[in-house]
Parts: sequence; structure tokens; C-alpha cells
Amino acid sequence: MWNLKDSAAHLYRQYELVTCINMFEPWEKKLINGIFLLMFVLLVFSSCVYLPSYMDTLIEIIRPAAGSSKVDDLTYVPQRISSM
Repeated sequence: MWNLKDSAAHLYRQYELVTCINMFEPWEKKLINGIFLLMFVLLVFSSCVYLPSYMDTLIEIIRPAAGSSKVDDLTYVPQRISSM
């Protein structure tokens, strides 16, 4: 039976083989892993910051609050740009 350390090592080996970073130098691996980690952290951060408000807006558009007839506020009406 595998323990947690062996499972993590196995998953990391699979990650190296799938992304083909097993053929790079150690400093290149660290650089690429750092870039992947940065992208993942930015994805998680933006999901935590922006996704709740987007989901609230989407739910409000799909299912407006009871007794609310504010459909005009939620619809998109293109505006004409006046030329100077």
C-alpha cells in the first residue's frame, strides 16, 4: 500500500512525463514549475475575487428576484457613439 509521500512522488513523475519537463536542467524545471505555479495561483485568485460577482449577476439575470421588474437594468442596449 502506498503512503502519501509515494503517491505525491508518483503524481509528480506523471506531471513531468506529461509536460515533458523531465528532460530539462534542474534550474529550467524550477523556472517552468514556478511559471505554472504562478498561473495556477492567479487562476485561483481571480476565481475567488471575480467569480462570485459574475455568478450573482448571472443568477439575477436568469432568475430575477420576486416582485422585481427591473428587466431594463439587466438588458444590454447598444449606445450610439456621437461623432464630434
